[in-house]
Amino acid sequence: MKPTIIYTKQPIQTEEPKLDRTLLKKKGSSKTFGGWLVSSYQNARKDKNFLTAQFIEEIHKKYQTFQTSEKFKAKQWRGKSGVSYLTYPDYVVAERYRRSDIGGEPKKVSLNLLKEEINRVIWSINKLNEDKDKEKEMIETSQIAELVYSKGWKQVFSTRKQHILLVEILNYLEFRQDIHYSRRGKIKVLGQKKISDF
Repeated sequence: MKPTIIYTKQPIQTEEPKLDRTLLKKKGSSKTFGGWLVSSYQNARKDKNFLTAQFIEEIHKKYQTFQTSEKFKAKQWRGKSGVSYLTYPDYVVAERYRRSDIGGEPKKVSLNLLKEEINRVIWSINKLNEDKDKEKEMIETSQIAELVYSKGWKQVFSTRKQHILLVEILNYLEFRQDIHYSRRGKIKVLGQKKISDF
């Protein structure tokens, strides 16, 4: 008798494509999670790793469904605004209209700028303008504050009264067209080497 040969079907072992996790460990310059997902997706496509790209694309779609944003339009005050300066021989009065609260009525707020205070700021600007190297270089308001008040910028900035007074004097000098006052904390003297006193 002949032996019978029985053939059994062996399962073919195929490897399922694995997710390339090295891409997820790369450092990037993204600032947000959404930005990181987009850059990771682009890197996966560039490396021809389509499975990872597809995976990241699905995560990004899910991420976007969780992103919600709300838009609202704040009720704006449509009244008097700006500033007016009343000049007297020994001082200047800066008048503005401000609201004390969001729904409140605007009220006139006046601030007296004394001649001595204005001249002290002008002297400081002139001194710093002499010392600077380049014509286009701007002067930091922190340097002006340190010269005017003889203390560090952080102390001046944290003393609300001094800081508001300094800002208002700089606004006044800009109104007089002696300086250009950038709200980023810098000034530039306009068209002259030295600002004349008040």
